Amino acid sequence: MAIPGRSHDGLTFVDDAVQRGVAAVISDRPVAANVPLIVVRDARAALAVAAAWWEGDPAEELIAIGVTGTDGKTTTSTFLSTALTAAGLRTGLISTAISRVGGVERAAAAHQTTPEAPDLQRALREMVEAGDEAAVVESTSHGLQLERVGAINFASAIYTTFSPDHLDFHATLDEYRAAKAKLVARTVGSAASRARQLPRVVVVHASDPAVQPFADAAEAAGLQVARFDAYSDHEVLINGVKAELHLSMPGRINAANAAAALTLVAAWGLPLPAAIAAVEAEVGPPGRSQLIDGTQPFRVIVDFAHTGPSLTASVAVARELCAPAGRLLLVTGAAGERDPGRRAAVGRAATGADLVWIADEDPRGEDPDHIAEAIRAAFLAAAPRAGSSLEILHDRAAAIRAAIGAAQPGDVVLLAGKGHERTIERHGVDEAWDEAAAARSVLSSLGYSPKL
Repeated sequence: MAIPGRSHDGLTFVDDAVQRGVAAVISDRPVAANVPLIVVRDARAALAVAAAWWEGDPAEELIAIGVTGTDGKTTTSTFLSTALTAAGLRTGLISTAISRVGGVERAAAAHQTTPEAPDLQRALREMVEAGDEAAVVESTSHGLQLERVGAINFASAIYTTFSPDHLDFHATLDEYRAAKAKLVARTVGSAASRARQLPRVVVVHASDPAVQPFADAAEAAGLQVARFDAYSDHEVLINGVKAELHLSMPGRINAANAAAALTLVAAWGLPLPAAIAAVEAEVGPPGRSQLIDGTQPFRVIVDFAHTGPSLTASVAVARELCAPAGRLLLVTGAAGERDPGRRAAVGRAATGADLVWIADEDPRGEDPDHIAEAIRAAFLAAAPRAGSSLEILHDRAAAIRAAIGAAQPGDVVLLAGKGHERTIERHGVDEAWDEAAAARSVLSSLGYSPKL
């Protein structure tokens, strides 16, 4: 498959591929090759179709649900896999942080969003062979725009939130919105979902006007629209009905994610009490509101929050966990070679903390000082809390040591931006990293031990 990429063009590797024994070349442009050549209109769309064919169209044997949105996709996807399985529909999961196949959970590849079509279709085939009946597929804007999910007929879809992001890739907000809207177009149902007579449902946030265009598109396409909301960390709206949840994961944002998952369960008429019980017990994916429990007299939280809205929500959760006189200590940053608008948004969100350390997240090929100064400028311009402070400390391990070392009883330390990711990308090199392990190491060095 000769596909034009961000840095390289697949056509330049045709000769090498032929020498390695490929049987044919598929491309969206003519090329000289000593093997059969198939020229297509869209190489990425053709890759999705070819990958599905290669694996025997596994999505037609599964009830596939796509979960998208700017924030909350991974947690919502995890809740949904848990909820549907508890409701009697054994459900696999493909997400940014973890996957579940046949009830076995494993970590996702480093910096993986929606996998490329061949990997995705292979995972779906594994689910079928492992006895899964349904599959939750976290569908990022990249995955939708680049047709990684192009050959999947989704039975239903969930939209968590929508706010500006990934504008380094989509160029404009309208393009980003159009990429997200592709999920509605793909919600046409599979053979498996039709056999179960499950209605095609698009689940949206009831109080987020930014997702209303997706609801309008769904209704125009003849799909059912179901709505969720969260009024507090335990009062939620599930498919239009108010309910109470008592989650293991803290915060209103996670209550909203759980409500989104449970809304689909309810809209499909599956047993809701069993689903609620399972979701309440779910500890969530790694790196999402992850508590680092230990004997220390303060809390440490690892969270993937790396956009302005997600960091604002994460800061709010952490603030709720502070003692009345406790402080919020924050380690955060922003990625290089990504939407520069994130930096200002992160800086503004960081004003909700008392002490802030700006550390390297994934500088890639950019100057870390340039990234950090953009965050600092936005922080200072946004009227930070009285008595607050901000320090730039590029070494992330050192920043975590500083934050945890400064914590006092009743404080909360929030480590935001890396979450589950196992590398820090710097000048083309992936440096090994584990945020939770780094936090535990610092706590151990200070004499604290894990809770038994």
